[in-house]
Amino acid sequence: APPDLVDRPMAWSAEREQLMLDYRRLHSDPDAADLTITPKAIVLHYTAGGSAKNTMRYFDRTRIEGDRKALAKGGAANVSAHFVVDRDGTIYQLQPVTRMARHCIGLNHVAIGVENVGDEDRWPLTDAQVEANVALIRWLAATHPISHLLGHHEAMDMRDHPLFVERVAGYRNSKPDPGAAFMARVRAGVEDLALRGPAD
Repeated sequence: APPDLVDRPMAWSAEREQLMLDYRRLHSDPDAADLTITPKAIVLHYTAGGSAKNTMRYFDRTRIEGDRKALAKGGAANVSAHFVVDRDGTIYQLQPVTRMARHCIGLNHVAIGVENVGDEDRWPLTDAQVEANVALIRWLAATHPISHLLGHHEAMDMRDHPLFVERVAGYRNSKPDPGAAFMARVRAGVEDLALRGPAD
């Protein structure tokens, strides 16, 4: 059974769909005709902020802001995720898990993105978020061919893995989220699923 989900569709338009399709063609599949993906990985993130509402409002923007120069060079489509997990464990679903989102370089074409409200300092991630992520991962792994569970900070360790596809030379980044401690707690909760990490 799915965990309790709050349906909160992010703003979507023909313009945004075209920008995302342009992004997919540039970065992973030049022949792509749509944004449909088969999820094989789940990537956990944190927002580095304290508000789910503000995070979702940010994802509603069609285009990425110009001052995020490194990301803007990779395309005009704004970043997004499939889920946002609030600090009390509430899980918001923003878009279908079979639609490509821009949340993790090299893995967007196969990965479900889960954003957790908080960080490792000012708004430490909570026990409720660990439990919510565990429940969400269990459901996703039961309904899709998920082989890998990753933290955003582990994504670049997948560079030599067949799942990692990035066609733009030098388009890479290094992220700290959601941190090793959070990933260890979540992985302990789904250990029986035997999901692979970045080295597998």
